[in-house]
Amino acid sequence: MTQEYDLIVVGGGPAGSTAATAVALRGHRVLLLERETFPRYQIGESLLPAT
Repeated sequence: MTQEYDLIVVGGGPAGSTAATAVALRGHRVLLLERETFPRYQIGESLLPAT
């Protein structure tokens, strides 16, 4: 496992995962840290229709 990273992102929510993906697609080594377990709700999946 790599111990050196160009970027460490704390939080795998919408912003964190988007940032980590964008940087990784440009060829950088990225570590994404998330404390929650997966799978978890998708964006909007837990929203109530009345909101």
